[in-house]
Amino acid sequence: MQQFLTYIPIILQLLLFLVMLGMGMTLTQKDFTRVGLAPKAVLTGLVNQILFVPILAFTIVNVLPLQPMIAMGLMVVACCPGGAVSNLFSYLAKGDTALSITLTALSSIVTIFTIPLLINFSLDAILGASGKSILLPVWPAVYSIFKLTALPVILGMFINHKFPVFAEKSKPAIKWGSITVIVLALTLMVIKLEEIGDSWVFIKASFIAVILLNIATLSAGFLSAKIIGVSTKQSATIAIESGMQNNVLGMTIAISTTLLNEPRMAATAGVYGVVMCFIAIGVISIFKRMITKEENYGATNKG
Repeated sequence: MQQFLTYIPIILQLLLFLVMLGMGMTLTQKDFTRVGLAPKAVLTGLVNQILFVPILAFTIVNVLPLQPMIAMGLMVVACCPGGAVSNLFSYLAKGDTALSITLTALSSIVTIFTIPLLINFSLDAILGASGKSILLPVWPAVYSIFKLTALPVILGMFINHKFPVFAEKSKPAIKWGSITVIVLALTLMVIKLEEIGDSWVFIKASFIAVILLNIATLSAGFLSAKIIGVSTKQSATIAIESGMQNNVLGMTIAISTTLLNEPRMAATAGVYGVVMCFIAIGVISIFKRMITKEENYGATNKG
């Protein structure tokens, strides 16, 4: 068992690589050029993911009496943009799936550089002098995040380009496989936490903060999009992209021995993964009704 525990960080990295590879297989070059077609929606989604979500998380950790490692865990997951799962939930909510894929693709590239900077800022702000022994080395982190996110996305896009029929047939398996990977990653996280203490204690300590962050990011994403005047369909998509973080990436960064090497921070990312999926089920129902109502209204007016 002890030997297996040492391989958990490597297994998590492999799972994340596979998820991002699958996501890449759903992308085409057009997904990166859609900025010109829907600039307001794309820009709003990116600003939410890269700036507003970390700000909301930082506000929460400064308001709630959280343990430092739990607070840092919230910041880690807040810095990681939405992954393939957000695309699936956008589809289920009748959102703008093309916009969702574009936001996921672009944020996966941009956050290669923003994640190390934001996490190191948070380490200094939250842990202070006591956290000097924990540091995310910027360029090694950029390289690690690149090879775990952008590189598999690029490989996936290459597969899609060379073998489009295979990629198209694989899409259903890719979407639901991402949920399976989250479950596997959460299981590994619990096993790893049991090595250093009672995983249930870590889960309870982060639960309230995680719920607050998820609700706040979903709400901020939707309201900011509506304020700038985009459709309900696109607003719902931006909300889902803002609220559904790549918790597997967050857990990988926290646990990896070459990055933060702090499993206690992974607990928050793991809890976030569970909470965001359960809340998303309710959100999907609400968004579907809103989008259908708007579409019916538009069709009536045209008639």
